[in-house]
Amino acid sequence: MFKLTGDVRDGFSRLANIAYDLLDLKGNVSVDVEIIDDEKMRELNFNTREVDFATDVLSFPALSEIKEFTQKNYPDDYDGLQRAVVLGEIAINEDAVARQAEEYGTGEREINYLFVHGLLHLLGYDHIEENDKKQMRALEEQILAAQDKSVVVAVVGRPNAGKSSLVNAIVGEKVSIVSPKPQTTRDRITGIYTAGNKQIVFLDTPGMFKPRSKLDEHMDKSVKSSLGGDADVVVVVLDCTKGITADDVKFIEERLKFRAPLYVVVNKTDLKGYDAIYPILEKLNPYMSGKDGRVVRDVIPTSCRTGRNIDVLINALKAECKEGGFLFPPDEYTDRPVKFMIGEIVREKALLFLQDEIPHGVGVAVMKVDEGKSPVHITADVIVDKQSHKRIVIGDDAAMIKRIGSSARRDIENLLGEQVYLELFVKVRPGWRDRQNILRDIGY
Repeated sequence: MFKLTGDVRDGFSRLANIAYDLLDLKGNVSVDVEIIDDEKMRELNFNTREVDFATDVLSFPALSEIKEFTQKNYPDDYDGLQRAVVLGEIAINEDAVARQAEEYGTGEREINYLFVHGLLHLLGYDHIEENDKKQMRALEEQILAAQDKSVVVAVVGRPNAGKSSLVNAIVGEKVSIVSPKPQTTRDRITGIYTAGNKQIVFLDTPGMFKPRSKLDEHMDKSVKSSLGGDADVVVVVLDCTKGITADDVKFIEERLKFRAPLYVVVNKTDLKGYDAIYPILEKLNPYMSGKDGRVVRDVIPTSCRTGRNIDVLINALKAECKEGGFLFPPDEYTDRPVKFMIGEIVREKALLFLQDEIPHGVGVAVMKVDEGKSPVHITADVIVDKQSHKRIVIGDDAAMIKRIGSSARRDIENLLGEQVYLELFVKVRPGWRDRQNILRDIGY
């Protein structure tokens, strides 16, 4: 993936990552971009090339050859802070952009063209010979003309298999909460990953289970909806620490009856050695070949903690993207409203700190988000079934509710990018999982 610094524009990031995919590049690479005027470009040309005039673009490659962008391959060019190999620098002349836009088209297209032209120079392309010039020009037009594509992916599996952690690791933001308790995700939450002209929309679903209440029915409906017509691709997540069960195999076989491509992710590989992972892979191997293309597309061992093979999964899902444009703006990473995300953060902290003290968990209803105040004023109700549960959530001298609130506030401030004043009230609502009005307040 390209990481841009300097005078970065959204269009440059998109084009850089289109080039990344098109040229099948590997690893992370950094490019510094600077937008300058005629005078500075003339000075730059004179100081670096002893040429006394202003060109439209200049590239300064840092690498003599292009291979996988890893620290091992480029020990002297690796930037530890960016975790990327420094590819070089591009300087674009904005005065030349204005002049050439009058002749060739819009200023936006011209500056994008010059960026792509400069980027290809950094990657070793040139236009001295006629054949090289044709190849470079063809690549430039291919990158500039690339259409936006997208795919909808349902992420399913047993409770606590790491579905939410996987989506968060790919998206790069917390769109689903994570806790050691099963059934942490209660709704079908959408996470959005966009790079270049590819957008992957994830439906992070609750774990598969037998519904016992209205809340359970809502969760079950979310899973079935994702597995129905809503998803283009299905990713089944297995927890390698628990092996593969007959129910897992049955679920995979059921999914193979449908046309949606199926991937299996064997997650949490950082917790187990190859001896534990191999039997799972061996059991899944027969499903990698079959008739009519109804096979498991790939089985990918992953670790969200170490990042193992996360890029492999991303690249596989990018290949599934279809023409038709983006489903969401490229700068969005979830479609859930702010109030819902705030409530999920509070619930995550409650689950984390309470652990097994409250067997059926809690609900959180965000009652007010006043962004007109500084800090932002938020009030939320933490909902429990019993009076005894309320005492546990509050804790001695209100220590537990303060701990939950303090931890949640930090994450909410990261979400909003502003300081937050958070008030939490613990409410007893017997049988709340079966009360539609309460579920509606929570956001389900």
